[in-house]
Amino acid sequence: MGAQADLTAADVRWLSPLPLWAGLLSGPTAWGLDLGVSYALVKWACVAHRDDVLRLLPVGALAVVAGGALLSWQALRAATGEPDDGGTPRQRARFMAVLGLLSSALFALAIVAGAIPRWMLDACQ
Repeated sequence: MGAQADLTAADVRWLSPLPLWAGLLSGPTAWGLDLGVSYALVKWACVAHRDDVLRLLPVGALAVVAGGALLSWQALRAATGEPDDGGTPRQRARFMAVLGLLSSALFALAIVAGAIPRWMLDACQ
């Protein structure tokens, strides 16, 4: 009860499970959707001569990853000033926020790496 009593309204907002999990899972979700939707749209893009759609999908995926990173950053700011031993909800939230930031960076890199061939090569050849 003592660990819950010192949480402010802002702490409850940013240290609740929803923004923490959203920040953590936005990267892999955006990467998977980018990969799957791009694969599904190749035939249509070639028939309709709309290669720009395939080139813009990674931009949207990066926007989703940036949103998740922003959620993780806000949660990390709300959970600063605590030791990292993991004994309180704030410390566990800090761990998840850091993990969300690292996950966002990793999957942003994966999305950019997967987009380079789409930007450099023609998908219809």
